[in-house]
Amino acid sequence: MCKLLYGHVWAKIMGKEKRGDISNKTWTEVVKDYAGKDLGERKNWYGSVAEAYNRVRPRYPQTVIERAIQLAQLSPKAKILELGCGPAIATVPLAQLGFSLLSLEPNREASELAKLNCAEYPDVEIQNLAFEEWELECDYFDAVLAATSWHWIDPAIA
Repeated sequence: MCKLLYGHVWAKIMGKEKRGDISNKTWTEVVKDYAGKDLGERKNWYGSVAEAYNRVRPRYPQTVIERAIQLAQLSPKAKILELGCGPAIATVPLAQLGFSLLSLEPNREASELAKLNCAEYPDVEIQNLAFEEWELECDYFDAVLAATSWHWIDPAIA
């Protein structure tokens, strides 16, 4: 049985229940706009800002990472499936702790940045795929992580 870590858990740990807005839209408006797009559009939705996102997106404090691991009761050698890793903002600190990760990122630009950011971690595999495109591997992972990406997955599939 996999444990699920997703944005709401991260928000609770960090003491934040609301994320910022984009282009003067509320987060709900951004998500509704994104959710209305087909998979091809969603995969390219933020490619033009991936580099800036990688550069300026705040990193998770180590206490947040440690608390998430504690809440999920992960063993030191746990295998994690990460959904929507972006440029590997949560991936890197987990890899530094020795976790094995398969990280899916639908956006090509963000996926390439994730590969660069994780190049020194042999137990991290980045795949340029959306969760909707990935073929499920049953009973392989100990946990599923969607640090701040769960809301981007089609609710009919998630």
